[in-house]
Amino acid sequence: MSSPQDASARTQLEQRIAGLFHLLQRFESLQQQKEAAYQRHAHLYTPYTSKWRAGMYWLWVLLGAIALTVIVAMIFFSAMSAWSNTYQSDSSAQPPVGVAALFLTPLPLALILAGVLVAVRNGRVPAKNTQIETANQVAAQRIAELAAPEVRPIDALLATARKEYRENYTGWFPEKYRNSMDVGVCWQIVHDGRASTLQEAVNALIEDQRHQAILDMYAAQIAEQQRATRVAQVNGVINASMQGAMIGTMVDQGNKTRAVMNAPVTVRLKK
Repeated sequence: MSSPQDASARTQLEQRIAGLFHLLQRFESLQQQKEAAYQRHAHLYTPYTSKWRAGMYWLWVLLGAIALTVIVAMIFFSAMSAWSNTYQSDSSAQPPVGVAALFLTPLPLALILAGVLVAVRNGRVPAKNTQIETANQVAAQRIAELAAPEVRPIDALLATARKEYRENYTGWFPEKYRNSMDVGVCWQIVHDGRASTLQEAVNALIEDQRHQAILDMYAAQIAEQQRATRVAQVNGVINASMQGAMIGTMVDQGNKTRAVMNAPVTVRLKK
């Protein structure tokens, strides 16, 4: 049985961990409010320009090939129409079928033009992004001015919370686990009697996290095994159905063959 001193120490530890938990929650809440205040004016930023990739290149190839094909078709039919009007009465004149060779040009030209277009456009991206960065720096100053009425009270509350942390918790709780979720778990561990010191609580937290990681890995393996089992079951049903159909066909064919062989044969003799 634990002594009254141990119970008192555990209660004090619970209270101190609870105080840290609520303080960290205040930090997180205030930081979220501050980010939200800036986010409300984020539309003032200009998004950076990204370079075109293979998808855009092939899109321009497709569009270019279609456009050039239409142009070539117009040239071809115009040439044929002009030839028909000129040599309408001359049956020996040969139509300008060589013009049809123009239909071989749209795709190569589209490949070249699309490559040039993408290269030129991508070459301008760095300079364009430099201009955007300069504009965004100005926008950041403007956003800071617009958000200042909301941010100043939040900064004051954050300063108060930081002071409280320095005075009560500096160097006390491991930095790696200094977040409201892990601190809350440590409080629960102490509250459940699994630890009576902070180090014991942190060790129990680490062990719980390791155990949870193993459970997650095991659950993933079980899910994969179940998926493989379902696939095997479906394949088994399909294969069984196919085999059943083949056997049924063979039995039916055998029955027909036996029926033909067992049928009486009538022989007629000439007198």
